[in-house]
Parts: sequence; C-alpha cells; structure tokens
Amino acid sequence: MVTIEQKIILFSRLIYQLMNANFKEVLQDLESEYDKKFEDNKHYVDLQVKKIVNSAHKKRDLEVSKIQGTLKMNEKKEYMLEKEKCYEKFMNKLKAYIFEYVKSESYKDYLLRLINDIGLKHAEMNDISLYLTKEDYGKYSDLLSKELQKFGYKENNYKIEILKNSIIGGFVIEDNINKIRIDLSIKSLLDDNKEYIMKILFEALEA
Repeated sequence: MVTIEQKIILFSRLIYQLMNANFKEVLQDLESEYDKKFEDNKHYVDLQVKKIVNSAHKKRDLEVSKIQGTLKMNEKKEYMLEKEKCYEKFMNKLKAYIFEYVKSESYKDYLLRLINDIGLKHAEMNDISLYLTKEDYGKYSDLLSKELQKFGYKENNYKIEILKNSIIGGFVIEDNINKIRIDLSIKSLLDDNKEYIMKILFEALEA
C-alpha cells in the first residue's frame, strides 16, 4: 500500500519530470525562436550591410567619377592652355618673320598684287579711303596712288591715309559712299585664319 508520503514523493517526482520536460520543451521553443530571430536579424543585418556597402561603393564611385571628371576637365584646360601658349609662341615667331618680310622688296610686289585685285574687282567704288601703316605710307603711298589711277581712279576719288591701329602690313580700303570696308591687312589675315593656322601647327607637332 502506498503511503501518503510516498504519494507526495511520486507526485513531486512527476511534477519535477513534467516541469523538467516542459522546461526543455520551452527551452527548445525559445531556442528555435531565438534561432529564427537570429537568422532573421542576421539576414536583415546582412541586407543593411550590403546596402551600406553598396551605398559606400556608389558614393565612392560617385566621388571617383567626380574626381576623374575634375581631373579630365583640368587636363583639358591644361592642354588647351598649352596649345594656346604654343600657338602664341609660334605666332610671335611668325610675326617677327612678317615684320622682316614687310621691309623686303617682295613685300612691295605683294602690295601691288593686292591693289591690282582691288582695281580689277572693285573698279565701281568711288570716294575711297585706303589706309596703310605709317611705314608703308612713307614708302608706298605714291606707288599705290599711281596704281589706282591706272584703273581710272581720279585724285579726287580717293585718298591714302595712315591707320593708327596696328595692321602689321597690307591695307584697309573703305568705300565712303556705299559704306563698304575691305580689310586686306596682314593682321586681319592672321586673325581670320587662326583656327587653320592652329590646325596646321598641331598636326605638324603631333606627326
């Protein structure tokens, strides 16, 4: 016969077993829940890390692109400045050569060709003013005057004057009635052909 004390002991053991089994079951549930949460959190954290890394990469790539863009822009500016410097050096040497050329006998022939072109192509002009450099006026005004008269210009139809602005050589002619201005100066020739001169110059340098 089972005594009350034995029943209590059996009951206690049963309760303990039940509690122990329930604890293990709860513990397993908690562990499962924790594992799931851990995996979920790990997945979330991994996603956030990837986002941060991607954002950092994008930011880095953006910064790299900005830097590369700035470097390319600066490089282009430097290249253009160097080209301009090279062009200026070339033009200074060319102008030095031209200043020597306008003192030569060949330059007189050049002026005669220009004035003949004007006489042939613009014989209809009246009341014209022909502008020369101070040096050319002293040397060639009489010669050019005679050439104009060959094409029928009367002395009261034209005047030859000194142009204060630097034109290097050549001349500027104006029709004072029809308000036509023809710039045949060497300076104008150089300015109008700057791009062509640069093209030829840099093609030669890069060849």
